[in-house]
Amino acid sequence: MVPDPSIPSSAMKQARPAADDEPPISFFSGKWHLGALRFRIRRPRPGGGSTSHAIYTDSSLTTSPVCRRPSPLAAPVAVLAAIALVAAAGCRRSRDEQARASSAAVAQTDSRDVRCVERPEGCVWCVGRGTAAPLVEPDALPPSICDPKDPGNCVDFCSRLAPDCALPWRTGTSCLLTTEEDFRRELFRRDTADRPEAVLQGKITDDSGKRVDGAKIRVWFQGTPILDETSGKDGSYRLKLRAGPWIYAIRVSHPGLAAEIAEFKPTERQITVSRSFHLAPEVVARGKVTDGKGSPISGVSIHALRGPDEQIETAEAQSAEDGSFVVNGLDTRRSYLRASKLGWLPTTVKWTLTQPATRAAIKMQRTTVIKGMVLDAEGEGQSNATVVALLSGSGVFGAGNDNSSPIIWTVDSDGAFAQDRFPLGTYYVWARHGEMLAYPPEKIELDDQDLDADIELKLSHRGARVRGQVTTVGGSPPESEARAVLFPRSPLALPRKALGEIDHAGAFVVSGLFPGRYELSIRIGARVLPITKGPREVEVPIEAGTTVDLPEPIVVRPQAEE
Repeated sequence: MVPDPSIPSSAMKQARPAADDEPPISFFSGKWHLGALRFRIRRPRPGGGSTSHAIYTDSSLTTSPVCRRPSPLAAPVAVLAAIALVAAAGCRRSRDEQARASSAAVAQTDSRDVRCVERPEGCVWCVGRGTAAPLVEPDALPPSICDPKDPGNCVDFCSRLAPDCALPWRTGTSCLLTTEEDFRRELFRRDTADRPEAVLQGKITDDSGKRVDGAKIRVWFQGTPILDETSGKDGSYRLKLRAGPWIYAIRVSHPGLAAEIAEFKPTERQITVSRSFHLAPEVVARGKVTDGKGSPISGVSIHALRGPDEQIETAEAQSAEDGSFVVNGLDTRRSYLRASKLGWLPTTVKWTLTQPATRAAIKMQRTTVIKGMVLDAEGEGQSNATVVALLSGSGVFGAGNDNSSPIIWTVDSDGAFAQDRFPLGTYYVWARHGEMLAYPPEKIELDDQDLDADIELKLSHRGARVRGQVTTVGGSPPESEARAVLFPRSPLALPRKALGEIDHAGAFVVSGLFPGRYELSIRIGARVLPITKGPREVEVPIEAGTTVDLPEPIVVRPQAEE
């Protein structure tokens, strides 16, 4: 799938909580499933257009707050249709009902139905079947589960569904998929396994009618490749796909011939469909990528598209040391060439076959980059660590200023990270892995003369813990869904809320805290339980690994306020 220039490199996410009436974005819209995590990317699409929402959303992924009535076509496939989530029982349930349903979903989830993936912001996201599991708030520190034999080996979860099958130290079959693409593909296969099978078959020939042996056939479902096949010696092919109210995209390609992209909509009434593909001779696009001064840029990915908003490329290439590139497999129609590389703003140009042939000239503009390494206490690269950057002077985190949203991403298996397209300014950069922190944060400057920042973050500071007790004015513990929330109020504290589950006796522990001042609150979802007595703030000292015990219990009124 071709990179979308509206999304920063390495899938950068900016943690702005979505409005209550914002519809979720599906995994299967060809983008990251930001709706499930309730993140939004502020960057507009080129030309100001918008991406339509996918018809497929698994019920365990999103629950749209918009009231919709399911159509007769969608009703039989409720697991595939987002609109079926809010059917007969009424448009809106109370938040208490949703919380109870989510809690029950976590308890009743069959591990065989669970699929997990590590998100770009460094935590593991898991989904099961049925009612959506409770979500970790987007600007909150995700809960961690650590290896009992190695407390430094921890896994953060974006979802409150945290199954053992996603933990690397557990034995048995793993439910953790290696890539986002594998994750989306497995969800599709899981949720369409009971659908009837449709067959698309036929022959592939060239312009002269000669059968094409070894043509590559790839099938996409809403931006996710789900099947790869190759034509036989006689040019024949046979694709087995699940039938349903959706459309597949199919690309047929072969060296020396123009690739063809077509759509296929299987129906239960016509299980076997015949279709032949005729591939014309290829057209080759040649060009060069340079910067504003005319210097060549190497290693640029070039994707050829049929339209500026297409997500499936016709062909692709990479620029050489001298900036030149050759894209094969095009037809005689015009194409759009999209160029992308870390540290450069993506560019799309229109290319049309002319006589004599003209070379495509692509000019790219440099942009800012923050890159570096996250190291453990021994100086070795730390995998799965989370990196957070916040623009200085953007206001108090969470104070309603959209510029205060932190930028969050994760490192690779060696502890390396690289991210681009930051606004110019001064940034504070933190790193975290389990309870180990890089403190104090690194301060960096990005300006017109210095667009790159290369830093090293060492996890040498063990986070602090805050322990406390919560009770209602009547003396009983709060509801089971209540959580203790610590909101950072110091400029050097990690700009993410820290959460602590409250047990049946009313006790809680919040761990992995940076030094600084925090505001205390008790919440059920987005609602705050009024505190009538007890501490409302807590100061975490600078000493590593400190445990702070609250001096008295927090007393709340059980009636929650919005």
